[in-house]
Amino acid sequence: MINPLFNPMNSVPLLMRYILDPGRLKRLNPRQMKRYRDKAFKRIVKYAYTVPLYHDKYKKAGVHPSDIKGIDDIVKLPMVSKNDMRENFPDRILPVGHNKEKFHVICTGGTTGKSISIYTDFYTMGGSSIPFFRELEAFNLDWKKIQFANIGNFNPCRVDLVIRENFRKPLESFFSWDNQLDIDVNIPAKELIDKLNKFKPDVILAYPAIYQHLAFLKRKGYGKNIKPTVMYAAGALLDDYTRKYVEDAFGCRLLNSYQSVEAHGIIATECIEGNWHVHTDRYITEAIDDDSNLVAPGERGHLVMTRLWGRGTPIVRYTGMDDWVRITPNKKCKCGWDTPVIEGGVEGRMRANIVLPNGKVFPPGAFCFVEPVLTKYKSFVVKKYQVVQNKLDEIEVLLVIDEDLRNVGASTDVIKKEIKENYENKVGPEVKVIIKEVDEIKNKENPMKPAPIVITKVKLEEGFKVLDNIT
Repeated sequence: MINPLFNPMNSVPLLMRYILDPGRLKRLNPRQMKRYRDKAFKRIVKYAYTVPLYHDKYKKAGVHPSDIKGIDDIVKLPMVSKNDMRENFPDRILPVGHNKEKFHVICTGGTTGKSISIYTDFYTMGGSSIPFFRELEAFNLDWKKIQFANIGNFNPCRVDLVIRENFRKPLESFFSWDNQLDIDVNIPAKELIDKLNKFKPDVILAYPAIYQHLAFLKRKGYGKNIKPTVMYAAGALLDDYTRKYVEDAFGCRLLNSYQSVEAHGIIATECIEGNWHVHTDRYITEAIDDDSNLVAPGERGHLVMTRLWGRGTPIVRYTGMDDWVRITPNKKCKCGWDTPVIEGGVEGRMRANIVLPNGKVFPPGAFCFVEPVLTKYKSFVVKKYQVVQNKLDEIEVLLVIDEDLRNVGASTDVIKKEIKENYENKVGPEVKVIIKEVDEIKNKENPMKPAPIVITKVKLEEGFKVLDNIT
């Protein structure tokens, strides 16, 4: 097989991306950025029009690429759902005439019940890492010199494996990858920390739940050589307690990185000032309500994402990520970036919302009331926790206790009592709150993935019925 790097259609534009893209957010003023985004958007819409799924939708909506003069015209385009992608795979999500055999299939994890598959190629895989270089710049780190550890999912068709096998391997004749360590998320925690200890990473990327395990072992004396400059969390909700627990153990910042398979990279990055900056030269982010109407800037809505770069399956006005966001216009930050911001971060999947009998609705990120108690007592006695809504009127808070800290500082009983009171004050007298110690917390639906922090067993229909009755 011919090395794809020898194809100038791959190597030349990819080289230009690596030269020009990393500094674009700081280099371009607002007017220049708008001009760049308008051009990129028109190009991606023209490309999407050659893909049967999009072509049929645009024809039905009576819109042609020539009608799109820039991003302001995005409202003319119909939205594309996860079901649209699923139903049109494999033959209708690539441009007509493109050979599927020359592309690679990547799939999502299926956290909402069913996964989807899309196509990528060598050029797109190569361009996916650009935002990572921007993240490193804030810490004066050179991607060519740092030791980077990626704790990811290397199952078949998952993006970590596809990139390793089909992008990095062809480059091995030209570049050394000795400064990057890939570790499968499913290996035992002690084996994982041993690998990291030998590698001595400067930067780590992993799921929040993995950091919890690593931080616990670090506290027990493992991983003495693990002294990263910064760590990034992706793939799940990072709550305040997990952040503090991990940062205290490793002595460095743990920041959020908002990624998805469909985005094929990082949509937004949390900077050292705590703002989630959208990589606006690479993505358009919108927010809609339950009736698919755009919400006002800063209002909570369901994310709609457009990818402005890449080949394979285009992603234009895609609604399938099921995340709640509050997007504000460009915000000049002390970190030097001037971009749209996802205020407060991504709140999590729509289906995980907690609906209570009194009509209150809590997104997952706003239903974590364990951390304030532990912060109050300066305690890390809780290794891990999970909040489970068993019924509309019953909440269970599961706590995994660090036995070595059980009798250090405030008593565990006092902490459990205050956690219970915290939740009772939030949910009201109609809801029973149970605090329960457990030995471990696992993801019962998908043992191969970390357990979510907040889950509900209440069906969506039941929650909607409550809200209808209240209103």
